[in-house]
Amino acid sequence: MPLPTKVLLLAVDGGDKFLIKSWAADGTLPTFRSLLARGLVGDTMSLEGFYEGSTWPSFYTGVTPAHHGFHSLIQLNPGSYEFDRIRPGDFVKREPFWNYLSRAGHRVAILDIPLSGISKELNGIQMVEWGSHDVICGFHTWPSQLQQDVLARFGPHPLTRSCDSFGWTQQEFPTFRDLLVQGVQKKAKLTNHYLNQGGWDFFTQVFTEGHCIGHQCWHLHDSNHPDHDPNKMISLTRDPIRDVYVAIDTAIGEILGHPDNETVVFILVSHRMTHYFGMQFLLPEILCRLEVAKIPSREISADKSPDMIDKLDSVLTWGWHHTPRKIKEKLVPIQHRLRDWIDCREGKPSPMFFGIDPRKSKCFLLHNGGCVSGLRVNLAGREPEGFVEPGAEMEALCDELAQDLLQIADLHTGKSAVKSVRRTAELYHGEFLDHLPDLLVEWRDDKPVGNTVTKNLDESRIRLASNKIGVVEGVNTYCRTGDHRPEGIFIALGPGIRPGRLEKTVSIMDFAPTFTSLLGVGLPDVDGQPIPEILGAHLG
Repeated sequence: MPLPTKVLLLAVDGGDKFLIKSWAADGTLPTFRSLLARGLVGDTMSLEGFYEGSTWPSFYTGVTPAHHGFHSLIQLNPGSYEFDRIRPGDFVKREPFWNYLSRAGHRVAILDIPLSGISKELNGIQMVEWGSHDVICGFHTWPSQLQQDVLARFGPHPLTRSCDSFGWTQQEFPTFRDLLVQGVQKKAKLTNHYLNQGGWDFFTQVFTEGHCIGHQCWHLHDSNHPDHDPNKMISLTRDPIRDVYVAIDTAIGEILGHPDNETVVFILVSHRMTHYFGMQFLLPEILCRLEVAKIPSREISADKSPDMIDKLDSVLTWGWHHTPRKIKEKLVPIQHRLRDWIDCREGKPSPMFFGIDPRKSKCFLLHNGGCVSGLRVNLAGREPEGFVEPGAEMEALCDELAQDLLQIADLHTGKSAVKSVRRTAELYHGEFLDHLPDLLVEWRDDKPVGNTVTKNLDESRIRLASNKIGVVEGVNTYCRTGDHRPEGIFIALGPGIRPGRLEKTVSIMDFAPTFTSLLGVGLPDVDGQPIPEILGAHLG
């Protein structure tokens, strides 16, 4: 009989809490139905303005992005106009809570926490990217020999590439769904195998398959989505999101058959997924029309043919589109480097700048996801060629820009296209604030944005207008039809935890200090707070 696990966390990355509650109520998700009836249930909230990139780093560090520095997989290198592709495990400036548990002598198992890295010398085991939405550094483990054990026993996750890599055709969606369902089933077996080794003080596994299916298949689930076509559902026969959620529900039920009655169990649905929205693809032109940004001038050197790079670009683009998918999967890193090289030649800016010349602009875009756009002021004394002076000039620029953006209307709805424009420095304070955008432009989300992969171009056209910008129009070409929201849900069960409804919303940052407090370990200098309704008799 294995020794009991003290704290067990099973998380669903990017699952929609409203679908889970609805399908639990009608019996589609029996495990969630039972857990919601038996546990302490509460709502969670991720980071305002940064819930696409910072949810998981803030979850495992207990601090805001102003303290851990991470908000996107592509970030500006402060003091330059260069972007870096981020490896979160190397970049995040605060340690994860499991390092504190390990150093205190607790035995931990950390499986597939998104956007994390390997903690060497950990007292236990760790896996990253065995089955994750974001493919950054590939599958690694601690100790290193665990990798071979996992692959020998369970093989790789059935979905061997990022779900965003190239988009999915209508004919491929059934296969995509099946790969994710198989991944959930295999992950359940993997989890049970290592959980049954026993003696864990803290054990966690994250199901990221809900994240992937939500991004790619929301239009197949949501009949109100502009890309929903009932005729195309015939080949699927069932809702693919429902199928993946049912698989996760079954997996959680299988895993929860093992914990001892003394185990404190957490079920966390980190943040929501629903329809894709946001019109960031029009923002560069909007900023140019507002005269706060400029497109780059293309300067051709005399010793090079003006058409050489363009011809190479055309040939490589044609070749990429005609390369078999399996070969593309192996060539993605090379394609990224070659794409950056081509776009940086002959005066072109990196594609990471969204077609804006940061040196000649008052502000420019940072990568921050499509739901909330991030703007960086070209600030004198901070940026290499900054010319907007700190103080009154910057304040006036931010105020005017916010006012101008809020006046832009969506001509299809008559409503404002922008929900809010917030100053990051008014929301967060910390030593790594300069890693973040200065302004956070949140798009209104009540209108789903169509996708040209599945929809007629004319019907997908977005038209925005104001007195200052005139009419700006374009078509979204991004492969996703579903996207994030900051709300989540948790369920807690175990000794000392009273079942019921928690009448307050907790921060995603509150879980790290809660876990460490349950095991008698302090977590210093965090923004989150231990949740007393969970700790109960464990504090003392």
